[in-house]
Amino acid sequence: MVDRTLSTWQGTRTRDPRRLTLGSAQWGMAYGIANRTGPPNLGELDRMLTLAREAGIRSIDTARAYGESEARVGRALAGHDDWRVVTKLAPDVEAPGLELGESLDRVAASLAKSREALGLERLPVLLLHRQAHRHAFGGKLWRTLMAEREAGRIGQLGVSAANPEEAWAALDDPEIECLQVATSLLDLRLYRQGFFPRAREAGRTVYVRSIYLQGVAHLGPARVPGFLSPLAAPMRAIETFAKELGVRPRAVYLAFVRELPGVHPVLGCETVAQLGELLRDWEDESIDGAQLSGLIDRLPTAEAPLVDPSLWPRREASGPETPRATFRPWPGLAPS
Repeated sequence: MVDRTLSTWQGTRTRDPRRLTLGSAQWGMAYGIANRTGPPNLGELDRMLTLAREAGIRSIDTARAYGESEARVGRALAGHDDWRVVTKLAPDVEAPGLELGESLDRVAASLAKSREALGLERLPVLLLHRQAHRHAFGGKLWRTLMAEREAGRIGQLGVSAANPEEAWAALDDPEIECLQVATSLLDLRLYRQGFFPRAREAGRTVYVRSIYLQGVAHLGPARVPGFLSPLAAPMRAIETFAKELGVRPRAVYLAFVRELPGVHPVLGCETVAQLGELLRDWEDESIDGAQLSGLIDRLPTAEAPLVDPSLWPRREASGPETPRATFRPWPGLAPS
């Protein structure tokens, strides 16, 4: 059954850029299946942040696992203390065979390195990069983080969920204040399960990543790699819908998350031009919730191997949720 809860924000509030969060994974490492430019230089970062600030954006997403991202964010935001930085604990703080003492040392080191790189004594939002760490060592890692929060060195604590099961587990956990989840028109699992209105009712802060499925949506149906070929049909339906409305397909993908109740979409970009296009798409009034509901009714619910990058073939996978994988640009592919 389709969750018809689009457009719960009314009028211009739906399109308020203050809801947006800049994604910085591609600032510190090669990231995204359609990324042909690589990490932006410092000048480009400064121009992006200036444009974001002028638009009203004051939130940025990063992580220990995103290569040089934290350090670059820290340098770019130096002297600007009005940004809300969302970062994530290192994913290797717990591993098979690791003793509690060693794990706690890794937690302390991860926090210290994040604070140093970002130039912040207090981390506004800290997420676990692995949901399993919530209960590691009987919850002792989590209690360490809660103590840091009580001491004023962390603001909100939460979890980055890798799949719908983890997202629901986090939502049912009263100690988790905020979540980061993946959803898109190509990955409707959480939407059809009614996750987003439930999260809003529970008062949780929800950041939504992978709006374009790590760049797959930018390739277009004719250029998706073979192992993702079942996504070509829904992508063609989205392209047809966009053509009928006279907008680009990327605007349709963005409109979907824009209309979800109360979420904060994470927008990753490598250039000022890309950010400018995304902001124009965000404010475009050509698409409304009722129109989108009709499109969504025709789209399938994709299986996990298609929409979970951690399950993609190792040599082709990429992204912050799979830091062990190495991205190599697809020959001949570029953003549409």
